[in-house]
Amino acid sequence: MLRRHRFLIWAATSLTGHVVFFELIFAIPMAIIFTYLNYIQGTLTVSWAIWIVGLSAVVSIIISILIWTTITMPRIKRRG
Repeated sequence: MLRRHRFLIWAATSLTGHVVFFELIFAIPMAIIFTYLNYIQGTLTVSWAIWIVGLSAVVSIIISILIWTTITMPRIKRRG
């Protein structure tokens, strides 16, 4: 229980934590869903799967950096 709490505090107060948290809650599920949908449609190839995984990771990093700089960092500065 305490370890989960520490992880959430770390994820909420550092840029690295934001990136890891968004990779877990956004990039991994998005990659799984889109890979599965392409598999069902019969259009999945190895290169397409690599593209999906890479794109979801990059988008997740960009979103986490944007959220860190526009929302989280100003709130941390206001508190401290």
